Amino acid sequence: MKRAKRHPFQKILRQRLDLHFDNQSSAQAPAENQFRLWIWQAVKRHYRRAEISLILLDEPAARACNRDYRGKDYATNVLSFALDEGETCAPLSDGLHGDLVICPQIVLKEAAEQGKTPEQHYAHLTIHGTLHLMGYDHIEDTEAEEMETLETELLNQLAYPDPYK
Repeated sequence: MKRAKRHPFQKILRQRLDLHFDNQSSAQAPAENQFRLWIWQAVKRHYRRAEISLILLDEPAARACNRDYRGKDYATNVLSFALDEGETCAPLSDGLHGDLVICPQIVLKEAAEQGKTPEQHYAHLTIHGTLHLMGYDHIEDTEAEEMETLETELLNQLAYPDPYK
């Protein structure tokens, strides 16, 4: 039996989510397919297609990225860069496009501090970063509440607990 017939979901997922994955980190991290599933969970209701680059960077490189692009001189867990962010032109009509940067050392440290498994925290931060690509934010209280509610719902659908409890 052909592989595509045995795993039709994976074939469809790869057609609809073009994930460019680059693990440059030395720390423990999930496999590309796991990240693909988490990203798709966030985008599938709103986009027919998505093209996202995900890079995993160790702390020094993640710190430099945060400093160079956000003016904050520390490594953070996830950074999101929407392709049309800050543009005055119409958004891309053919789907979601953007970049995510995740620092595994920060993710693992936070997971331990918060009493979560690394997988739970990776899932949460991947969905969180993807929602930022989609235009969600948490600067204002009402925005934060909306984003957190959606994160909790999406994670619950994947059988992960509420990340805010």
